[in-house]
This record gives sequence, structure tokens and C-alpha cells, in this order.
Amino acid sequence: MEFEQNPRARMDPYLSAHAARYDLLLAKVRELAPPNPRILDVGPSYEGARLRSLPATVDSLGFRDERFLPGEGEQHVQFDLRDAERTELWPQLADYDLVVCAEVIEHLPISPVPVLRLLGTALRPRGWLVLQTPNAARLSNRLRLLAGRNPFEPLREDSVNPGHVREYTVSELLEMARKADLEVGGWLTADYFATGSRANSVVRGLGPLVPRFLRAGITAWFRKPPRTRPEPPRRTPAT
Repeated sequence: MEFEQNPRARMDPYLSAHAARYDLLLAKVRELAPPNPRILDVGPSYEGARLRSLPATVDSLGFRDERFLPGEGEQHVQFDLRDAERTELWPQLADYDLVVCAEVIEHLPISPVPVLRLLGTALRPRGWLVLQTPNAARLSNRLRLLAGRNPFEPLREDSVNPGHVREYTVSELLEMARKADLEVGGWLTADYFATGSRANSVVRGLGPLVPRFLRAGITAWFRKPPRTRPEPPRRTPAT
């Protein structure tokens, strides 16, 4: 993979583990985005630099992270996604060609549906939301359960970054997108997480032999329809 050959990716454990995922994400964005797109990156992370290589203008939404600051002509919108249930708190977002929400929804202690609705408001009509999240039904989780082990890590003692609160299956993800008034463009699953364990190497080596609903990661893309229902009114919070 292109990203796995990057020296920085080989030195950083997170980048190395997610290199194949980043390559798949960038390939899908290239396929969907127009030339020089405006992109909103939800939960700013390492993918921002990759997306700028398209080239693209990449704004970000979520908690500010000093490691991933906006570039010239870009902006960061500070917003706690846990507040997405309250439409009156939604920031004003509009006219993005594409929104990327990668490895975010599994960290949220609320339903992803209001988050997806908010991200839909950021898109221009027929714009795309590309979403990545771990597959709750992946083979490794099933094997751990068969062995009597919990496949999910304990919640961390950090309300801002509690770890994976809830993972989702493909069918759950597609249903939530429909509830958020987004059209399903397509989806795929892949074993693109490289943990370095022997079991992980074996599963990744099996490739297409692993049934698609049992692969580790989900990448899905949803489109904002040309006409949507009127957005709920937003009130300015009292000070």
C-alpha cells in the first residue's frame, strides 16, 4: 500500500496500523469528489494531510487538536458531537462537496443518527459523506466471544475519549443513514487494520476468503439527496 511505504507511517504505530485504511479512504474520496473539493473532516486526525494531497481545502469539526491545525484558508469548527441531539446547538455548516467521518461514531455515547443528520446539513445537494467504523460483527470479535472473552475494551476513565462505546454492523449503519435522510451509495468491508498479532496477520492474509460481513472495517458512502426535508429551526443558546 502507498501509505505503508511512507517512513513516518512505519515509525508511528497508529499510522502503521491504519495505513491500509487511509489508502482505501483516499481512493474512495478521489472517486467521489470533484476537482479541488471542499472537505469537512470530522474529528481531525492524520487523514487531513492525506486529503489535502488531492488537492483539497479541508476544514475540520470536533474537538481542537494542536497536532492537526487548519491550513491557510481553512477553518476548524469547535463542536462536541455529543451535543448533536440538540439541533439548536448545531453549528452553521454548508456547501461541502464531501464530509469524512472516519473512526468517530464508535466513540460516541449517543446515537449516530443525529450526528449523521448534522453532517448532512454540511453537504451541498448530491454531496457525499464517507464514513469508516469498525465492524462489530468481525471475525476476531466472534472468536473472542467463543473463547469466553469480551471482544471490547473496557471504557476508559476519560469522558472526552472513552474508547469504543458502541460498535456497529453493516446493516445497523445503513439503517441509521436512511433515518438521517441520506441515500446509501455503497459500502465495503476490509481487514485493513494491522495490529501486528499473529491472528491478525492470518485473517488479513485470507483476504476475500473471509465473508464480507465478517471483515474488520466498514467503509460506507452516503449521498445527500437533491431535495431534503426542511431543517429544524435553530435557536441561539441563552447566555
